[in-house]
Amino acid sequence: MSLAPCRLARVCDTDLSLPALQPLAEAVFGAEGRAPGWFVRKLAREAVDPRRSFLAFGTGDAPIGYLLIGDDPDEHIAHSAALGVLLAERGRGVGSALVERAVTALHGAVPVLQFLSEPPLRGFYERLGFVAARASHTLQSAATGPRSLDLREHPPTAWALPGQAIAGWRAGTWSRTPSEQAATLSLLGGAASAHLSREGRAFLVQRLCVADGPSTTIVARTHAALDELRGCFVRGTAILLYGCEAVSCVTASLLHGDTWRVVQTALEMRRAIGEGVDKQAQPTA
Repeated sequence: MSLAPCRLARVCDTDLSLPALQPLAEAVFGAEGRAPGWFVRKLAREAVDPRRSFLAFGTGDAPIGYLLIGDDPDEHIAHSAALGVLLAERGRGVGSALVERAVTALHGAVPVLQFLSEPPLRGFYERLGFVAARASHTLQSAATGPRSLDLREHPPTAWALPGQAIAGWRAGTWSRTPSEQAATLSLLGGAASAHLSREGRAFLVQRLCVADGPSTTIVARTHAALDELRGCFVRGTAILLYGCEAVSCVTASLLHGDTWRVVQTALEMRRAIGEGVDKQAQPTA
């Protein structure tokens, strides 16, 4: 594979700000159905760091691809927030070059770089030395209630919830979700609880926990808790359950009927990049 003429640069070393990359993101991934301000919210939610994020430039001054990486002080691995290359520029090594540049820059600062990959891209990451660590689904269902609850009446609480985690994102992401868009619900009289946030016209369950017990009891509680949650919002509103283990009796039971369906599958692809875990270290080019 021959690499097209390509210049790589950290975002902080260019004249472009992170929010200015929204047109590029929409050119890569599409703009249809996205709520206003979605990109700025993504940058904040995933703590994207312009010192750790890179742009690829072709023969002109406009970027043709990007790799956004978050810097979460509470975690000792680096997470990619997005890797994207314009369709006309794909297949020429631009994405690979961005990943390798990030690995070099992060060496000694964190031990692992992680991407969330859709299954068809698994081979791409494996060729770059990444290994699949976990597969999870995002499930979607529709609300059934006569009206939607007021999130302000259910203030968000700390990430830790009692019981067994059924689904979940990351603690850092939850901490950066604006409080006016987040709520923590007690379900089943306290036998279950959920962190959720407003995502455009949908609601995303960022974490769901149910009281411990035998597996059959946990499955039953999960169904009952989600039925109660669906009744908290006006009929037809999309409810997204993030981070469900792909291989799980709970997930399998939710998919057995027609109430929940898989809308996205993500593989955690990880690559060791160094031995240090000094979160204060600055990346080097």
